[in-house]
Amino acid sequence: MPKKSKDSLHNRSSFPTTNWSDIGMLSQDDFSIAIGVICEKYWYPVYAFIRRRCSDPYQAEDLTQAFFEKVLARRMFRAADPDKGRFRSYVLASVRNFMASHFAAASSQRQGGGQRALPIDMLVAEDLYCRNRTTTSSPEEEFDRAWAITLLETAIDRLRDEYAQKQQLQRFELLMPILQSCPLDYAAISNALEIDAAAARKAASRFRQRYGQLLREEISSTLSETDDIEEEICWIIGRFAR
Repeated sequence: MPKKSKDSLHNRSSFPTTNWSDIGMLSQDDFSIAIGVICEKYWYPVYAFIRRRCSDPYQAEDLTQAFFEKVLARRMFRAADPDKGRFRSYVLASVRNFMASHFAAASSQRQGGGQRALPIDMLVAEDLYCRNRTTTSSPEEEFDRAWAITLLETAIDRLRDEYAQKQQLQRFELLMPILQSCPLDYAAISNALEIDAAAARKAASRFRQRYGQLLREEISSTLSETDDIEEEICWIIGRFAR
């Protein structure tokens, strides 16, 4: 699992999922909502790519904002063709082109005032970047790793939301270590939740299974109908094996 920030990647309590393969078929109003959600969900991979290209985190934030302002103003995702590849590949190509353009040089001189495209918390962004970066990685590799982290974290946040809605946040916190490859103290869980050891083990199994389901949903939403989800899962695991 990636190293987590003290704060979540996301600020919302729910995460509506729009499949990449469906994005072009949405109505204008639904498209605007979906793109807003997508931008807020996947800002960190874009920040990680840009941050690897420039040494100043504030410049990286300005450029990240400028990229998403362009996305929102020009509705550039509307013209994307899911049949030509994965969503992450499209976003990576878009931000790579953005950084190579003269617009990037002009945007780097912004003073940071006015309306911002996204509510990016600089402390969260830089903390995530410093915790998870590797010294030898390219901007593309930083983007890929950040993309994988975003999918993993979004699934965790959705799982936390589900437990919160059931007023079971204590159960969530007790079971969370299982997703971090840490052994669970089933005796402590049993005592805290006032259940027997067998029930504690069943709760842990359901917890991990539900996380897997949510992660697959998140991954699936970034793929076209012809993409192989198992292949994408292997790709995500590979980002942390280096």
